[in-house]
Amino acid sequence: MLHCEIMKKQTYFTCLAIILVALVVGLGFGVTMGNLLIPVIVIAGAVGAIWLCHQRVTDVMTDDLESAISGKAALKALEITVIIAAVGFAAGMGFFFSGGWGNGMHGFNNGSIMVGASQFYPSGHMIYDESYFIADPANLSLNDVVALDRMAANSHRVRDFPLAFGVGLGSVVVLLVGLYAAFSYYYTRKYEE
Repeated sequence: MLHCEIMKKQTYFTCLAIILVALVVGLGFGVTMGNLLIPVIVIAGAVGAIWLCHQRVTDVMTDDLESAISGKAALKALEITVIIAAVGFAAGMGFFFSGGWGNGMHGFNNGSIMVGASQFYPSGHMIYDESYFIADPANLSLNDVVALDRMAANSHRVRDFPLAFGVGLGSVVVLLVGLYAAFSYYYTRKYEE
């Protein structure tokens, strides 16, 4: 479909839908594999495929009606994206700042200890709770040290995710609104003169 010389608008929209599905699958695969190169390649490929499809369209794509429809669609997409990202930002910040954590240690009569770490969100909703039993604290083994390190790292990871997610979404909101304002100012000045 991408290799044909000519393309109708309906075929173009079908190509966009296929590219979107491929983009979601590719990004999901890259993120789950933990490879940041895959999403970069997928996004670049999607941009190239969209450009290639747009170049092959034979129907008129830039008449006044099409420009008005595209403009309204782009503005609605921007508004909805900003609202969703702003809600995600507020939720992430709310979870981070209203949640809590706890670390504890309990000693037993035989000298052994139980070390615990927990993370919870508002209303006491426990999201992470792990403990590790150390039979002989005076002679810690490498397994004991690794287990304590893993427990602490997982506890912090659970706590910091809402902050990172919220900051990321907040940054997207600021970027999108800033770009919208800048382009609105630019095009207003360009077409009013």
